[in-house]
Amino acid sequence: IKGKKTGFFHTQRIDDRWWLVTPEGHGFFGIGLSHPVTGFSKGAVTFSYNGSQEAWLRDGIKKMRELGYNCVWSGPYSTERIRLGFVDTQLAEHVYREELIPHAIHVPLIKHQVELKPGEKRPDVFSREYAEFVRATVIRHVTPNQDNPWILGYYYGFGSFMRAGLWINETLAREPGSPGRERLISTLEERYRDIKKLNVVYQEDYKSWNDLRQRGGITYPEGYFQYPENKQQAADQTALLGEIVEQVHRLGHTEIRRIDANHMVLGCYVKGVSYPPVIWNRIKHYIDVLAPQHFSETNKIKPVVKATGLPALLSDQVFGNVYPESLAGNPRTPGPVPDHLDRRVLYHLLSRRLAADPDFVGVSFCACLFDNSHWFQPYDRGQPGLYTIDNEPRRNTIETVKEANGFIYRSVRRPLDEQAIKSLDDDYHETIKAYVAIAQKRKAFLRQK
Repeated sequence: IKGKKTGFFHTQRIDDRWWLVTPEGHGFFGIGLSHPVTGFSKGAVTFSYNGSQEAWLRDGIKKMRELGYNCVWSGPYSTERIRLGFVDTQLAEHVYREELIPHAIHVPLIKHQVELKPGEKRPDVFSREYAEFVRATVIRHVTPNQDNPWILGYYYGFGSFMRAGLWINETLAREPGSPGRERLISTLEERYRDIKKLNVVYQEDYKSWNDLRQRGGITYPEGYFQYPENKQQAADQTALLGEIVEQVHRLGHTEIRRIDANHMVLGCYVKGVSYPPVIWNRIKHYIDVLAPQHFSETNKIKPVVKATGLPALLSDQVFGNVYPESLAGNPRTPGPVPDHLDRRVLYHLLSRRLAADPDFVGVSFCACLFDNSHWFQPYDRGQPGLYTIDNEPRRNTIETVKEANGFIYRSVRRPLDEQAIKSLDDDYHETIKAYVAIAQKRKAFLRQK
């Protein structure tokens, strides 16, 4: 597959599908593992590499290549996975450069939910302080990589904006006159014009827009992916989230382009249901790919690809978390599947679904290379690695991964029609629903016990 030779990775539509194109102009489909480097791999480093992080990092890249992965969309590390320290980040950056594996760079503009400390609030992204933070963060992470042809692009973090209502509420709850509060209330004023109309929708009694600015009090549901039942309020929440998301991407893109005009800007890696099409459309000028973390039934990405003219990347495609029985009933165990066999089934189905779709240029599968060796919360324990902390391979899982990745390479040049893709998509989502039902039964049983 021949594309333009630009000296940097970029995307290009060639014949009947989208491709990544290498710096030398060759077609490329990026298959990566999301979490090869984590702070919870300390056990593997200790027991399998005699404490040598360099040996662990280099052998990790070797293992990924043997498994059929050709890049790392999460880069040498992501802050979500090293929040308790341990990983020598400078060494990791050095090794990834030396090993000449295509990789993205994490420019951490937005924290993952699990990174927030107790009581820590999300930033006011409209403030001068946040703009200065973005500038400094971009300088730190982009400047050393601006001329490196092995860089895929820059991303801002995993799981951003999962709790849209909480982002909005914390911004509206800031002191009167603060930049974020002022921006969001001004957005509501533009949408309603007459304060009486807002009062009807929210069942409030504000005397004027200035009264709302001083008193505050507008709030939205704070749960994961929750929206109000009132359709007008839900539309307002989407509009306010759009203001926040666009501001982050505008700032990030502006600062990156001050330093680096060539590498792709990947933006936030977001859960598939986080952005409705209207938000993707708002940020299309600030990103080079659409980066949902997984296939979503709620917000399908194909219409967005057509509307924005941008290809898609599955930035963190989950294929199931397996928890020990002692944790399986815990409410903080997201996305469990019954067994390791079921992870293999989902990986197999995903490879068929992905290879058939001409809108995608790559995938990052949500998994760790090694078992996590010590536990901070259930979230960190539910993704057993492809290898144990003693470097023993999970042979059946590895066999499936190799076969499925190989299938993608063999089939990706021959995308299928929309009806065939829909059939594969239905098969995948029906299987997911079956596993969710089983997991819910297991949780109910364990709680009852």
